[in-house]
Amino acid sequence: MGLESLNSISAYNTTSYANNTNGKRRTIPNIKDEVLYVVVRDPETGKTYKMTYEQYVKYLHDRFVKNKPQDKKENSYELGSEKNGVRTIDVENVTESTKAGSSAPKDYAANPEKYQEYKNNIEEENGLIDKFAQGKRGDCYLLASIEAIKNTKEGQEILQKNVQENSDGSYTITLPGAVVVRNHYIEIGEEDKCAITGRYTITKAAIEKAKEQSGRAYAFGDINVILLELAMEAFRAEVAQTNKALGQKSERYIAGLIGPCYKNDPLSGGEMYDAIFMLTGQKSDIYDGGRRKKETCKLYKPGEYGYVGENSTKLSKGNIGKNSDLVEVNQVYDKDSDLQKLLDKYAGKEDQFCITVGFMVAVDGPDGTTKAGGGHALTVTKITDKYVEVVNPWNTARKERIPRGDFEKMACALTVTEMSKDKVDKYYEEKVDNKQEKKNVFSWLFK
Repeated sequence: MGLESLNSISAYNTTSYANNTNGKRRTIPNIKDEVLYVVVRDPETGKTYKMTYEQYVKYLHDRFVKNKPQDKKENSYELGSEKNGVRTIDVENVTESTKAGSSAPKDYAANPEKYQEYKNNIEEENGLIDKFAQGKRGDCYLLASIEAIKNTKEGQEILQKNVQENSDGSYTITLPGAVVVRNHYIEIGEEDKCAITGRYTITKAAIEKAKEQSGRAYAFGDINVILLELAMEAFRAEVAQTNKALGQKSERYIAGLIGPCYKNDPLSGGEMYDAIFMLTGQKSDIYDGGRRKKETCKLYKPGEYGYVGENSTKLSKGNIGKNSDLVEVNQVYDKDSDLQKLLDKYAGKEDQFCITVGFMVAVDGPDGTTKAGGGHALTVTKITDKYVEVVNPWNTARKERIPRGDFEKMACALTVTEMSKDKVDKYYEEKVDNKQEKKNVFSWLFK
């Protein structure tokens, strides 16, 4: 008797023999022709079932193929319909619980002790960006950027104006940087191939479904953050579709903007300066330590220095602006001495600039949870001669103060963006055609 293990099912079959040319017995490998019967034992009940070969094949098909639940995680993200330059995000366009793609704790990103607090925060809908926690998606680049932007007065105003509630309970989200990208394609005569809209109406039903997925497919907490995630997810799917129409060899580049757009998960993976540009239309100064810094940096261990109260992909500088003159950064630094100068330059000005940092995370953190490791983005809230204070999107109610020397050893990337009305207006004058219909898109920005 031979034993075949198959997903906890033990199948016993007879083995037939025949004589070969020299008179010795040989095993007949053709199971279909030679197996007389198969006995299947169910390990749960202990019962055995005797089957013919044909019955056995049908049994396996029914058990492991026909009745296997479809895994929606592997399905490609589907874009909603578009009308008059606005993309609709409805129930079918909301991602359901997905595989963990972030460095967040394995159970769920929101602190279990803060569960009710975050849940109440979802329902509040006060128009402000409040506390939130990263879910199972790898969108720390976006969440750290949102936290940094909302820490400035001008940034909070931009985010509020990006999110407009409609009379039917839906919301319309505008991503200023995405509108600029769309206008760029119009200007170069590629409008027919451009799927990018920059404006997204999220239905009431879609919002309710996204709330059910908070802490998993989307962030746990502030509803406005979830709405921005939904809009960014749709935008990046538009990027992938546009790149395909343009015959781009890589989905990582669009009009000089850098950021991966995965077919089944367009939200995960990205750069902070890319997210800040999309959310505000403003360009950043960045420090990039490069691959060697990532390989030798001091690993970030959440909670290593305690918490204060309760309040990554290698950047290739040669590729910035490779496909277009539309770029989202002002200047790139790559020396550790430049990082120190940037910290000195923006110390005490944290309320005027949104600042984010990229770390490499240790697998085990001293705060009691196990992480997946890998790259991670955080928000910088304060810089002094002695320490740098950061907020982790895993729980934005907490602040950590990392000694200045350790911070410099940890930082693999730093993004600094000024939230300035004059700067935004100047950028639009340079990059956006003066046609009235295009100017109207930005009329709400700084009223």
